[in-house]
Amino acid sequence: MTKNDIRKRVEELNVASEAYYNSGSPIMSDAEFDSKLNELKEWEEATGIVFSNTPTQKVGSVVLKDIKKITHKTPMLSLEKCHSTEEIKKFAVEHNLVASIKLDGISCRLIYNDGDLIRAESRGDGTTGNDITEAVKQFKNIPLHINKKGTYVIDGEALIKLDDFENVNVDGEFKNSRNLAAGTLSSLDTSVVKSRKLSWYAWEIVEGYEKEVNSFYLNLIEAYTLGFDVVPMCDVPVYEFNNLQKIIDSMLKVAEENFLPQDGVVFKFDDVKYGKSLGNTSHHFRNGVAWKAANNDVITTLKDIEFTMGKTGTLTPTAVFATVWCDGSNVERASLHNISIMNETLGRPYKGQVIAIYKANLIIPQIRWGDKCNDSISYNDIITIPDKCPICGGETKIVKENDSEVLICTNPDCKGKLLGKLTHAVSKNALDLDGLSEATIQKFINLGWLSSIKDIYHLSDYKTKMSVLEGFGTKSVNKLMKSIEDSRSTTFDRFLYSLSIPMVGKTASKAISNECDGMIGKFIQIMLVNHARYFKRISGIGDSLVKSLDDYFEKHYEEIWELSQEFKFNVQNTKKNGTSLSGMSFVITGSLNKFKNRDALKEKIESLGGKVAGSVSSKTTALINNDVKSTSSKNKKAKSLGVPILSEDDFIEKYLGGDSN
Repeated sequence: MTKNDIRKRVEELNVASEAYYNSGSPIMSDAEFDSKLNELKEWEEATGIVFSNTPTQKVGSVVLKDIKKITHKTPMLSLEKCHSTEEIKKFAVEHNLVASIKLDGISCRLIYNDGDLIRAESRGDGTTGNDITEAVKQFKNIPLHINKKGTYVIDGEALIKLDDFENVNVDGEFKNSRNLAAGTLSSLDTSVVKSRKLSWYAWEIVEGYEKEVNSFYLNLIEAYTLGFDVVPMCDVPVYEFNNLQKIIDSMLKVAEENFLPQDGVVFKFDDVKYGKSLGNTSHHFRNGVAWKAANNDVITTLKDIEFTMGKTGTLTPTAVFATVWCDGSNVERASLHNISIMNETLGRPYKGQVIAIYKANLIIPQIRWGDKCNDSISYNDIITIPDKCPICGGETKIVKENDSEVLICTNPDCKGKLLGKLTHAVSKNALDLDGLSEATIQKFINLGWLSSIKDIYHLSDYKTKMSVLEGFGTKSVNKLMKSIEDSRSTTFDRFLYSLSIPMVGKTASKAISNECDGMIGKFIQIMLVNHARYFKRISGIGDSLVKSLDDYFEKHYEEIWELSQEFKFNVQNTKKNGTSLSGMSFVITGSLNKFKNRDALKEKIESLGGKVAGSVSSKTTALINNDVKSTSSKNKKAKSLGVPILSEDDFIEKYLGGDSN
């Protein structure tokens, strides 16, 4: 019986249990369930592999009072960095290596005693970390018990896969998956950990390895047989050293195909004894090196930090710096996302601070690091977090939100909050209302015409007054009125997304809409009778989102109902639309002609059971690009992988039967 057999049985029984207790629609008889459960117990006893989510061992969620500090028995150090294959060769000399993906998550240590998991520790500063045992017990792929006597210590990486990160981070609150993983592990509520689908991958056995098997690679293989998921790796004998770049490229491709966040490739000596004999410095072990691509960091200086109001009322810090040329364009601003990330990146920010800028995915400006503040910095140059809202002048405070510190305005009547909410409501992915720019919305708020989303649909009351405003006229007013009327025809998922409910982003809105067959009446009925916990049956919807939805509905039920009366909902039940694109994945780039925009085409693909990804991989069914002869990076990658490049018309003809409706 293999590890995968046990894992499949665990998942099968968990699905059956969920259906029985939560949906009221059993998919397995009691006799069959009991039989398979008993068989699972036998398998676990025979192999010693007991996963944390097994139905034979109920591990409940707990709320901790605090997180304890742990001093590591042996240090958890880093590896020396390198940026070329020549440096790897120089490091290895004539010793065989093992290559593995350098996972970009949180380093954690698991400690077992006579097969039982007794403690999990985060890396922390390398000497001292946090006790994350209860959090780790919520990971699906970590065994609670292994078939191993004595002490067994194994290091690995806790992470959130990139596809799961996109589902959780719909509102862009977290800088990257690593930041989200770190925040999740620091949560005192273990149900948060469970809802975010963290995974753990082993990358080194610290204690308890088979000493007679003097092979780093083979000892990790044994870890796999014990029930651990192991970081993707391959052996690199000396005679393959001329192919190091191909090996690196292959590792990075594996990471991409499996949605694993990565930060390069690790090379370690396969000879365990030799690697250990080299010892370590105070910073890094000498048994390996970490290859990282040479980044395109650009150095500049910080001018100031501006705080702008978002749709949920949070004040987002944005760094303003001396203009620099970075990856094809001039850059002078970059979001710092929230207070936690600002502090993590810059420490105590100050004017004139030296900072490093790069573009994530060659598109979005980000700050990688900033020089730390010291006593020589003038007090007047220190940039402080504002205690007054820059919009209304109300008091601000720092609160904990989704495991991160954010700055909010405490004034419930802040016009900045209203501006953010209304601007989001009319955006492309929400109500898709043309003609109401942020500046126009601001003007109408100041005039007292807008105080809610509903007021947008009664702007016709001000047509006469509007036509005499500067920049307006009869023609432009009539155009705006038509746009407002056109937007009354919408779908429930767009309506739900337009409300700016915390944690309920585009993906969650669509999933909830599908569960309600696209009908707002069904949604309201569910919320009144079952509350938001009903939607926990949907993959990706956890306790935090449920609480947020319940809180919002309780406070704004009448507002939701009244607003809904302004719309005619187009019922688009994706569960019933078809599955002709099931199992297929597409990437969309460039401008479109037949569909209104990329989101419209994405909705069509998803309604037929397909998926839309952001980047081309070997798993991509087709790249949709009207400029099929383009030399863009996506076209080049598609050609290199043999992925078909289809025009919009070609896609419609091949996959939609010639009909784009």
